[in-house]
Amino acid sequence: MESSTSETITWLARSIFQSFPGEVTGLRFYLLSCGCIYYQRVFRNGGLDPTIGAYRDADSGACGSCMSQKDPWEKRILDEMVVYYEGFEIK
Repeated sequence: MESSTSETITWLARSIFQSFPGEVTGLRFYLLSCGCIYYQRVFRNGGLDPTIGAYRDADSGACGSCMSQKDPWEKRILDEMVVYYEGFEIK
């Protein structure tokens, strides 16, 4: 994985965790051959969100592969990554 992709995933994970504090404990990222990043939220009970989120750098423009929906996105997965949010609160 390129360092720019790793930085993008780190930035994206931080943004999502901040948007869903306490609700989302992890994120499963799928890196696609077209350059898009798809992700699913992982909830406290370990369940995966059935909704798939997508991210693509705005400078890259629209993705022809994703827009055409010719092949399922699952066939274009090059790599997967899971990021967990861990925090401790001492009272």
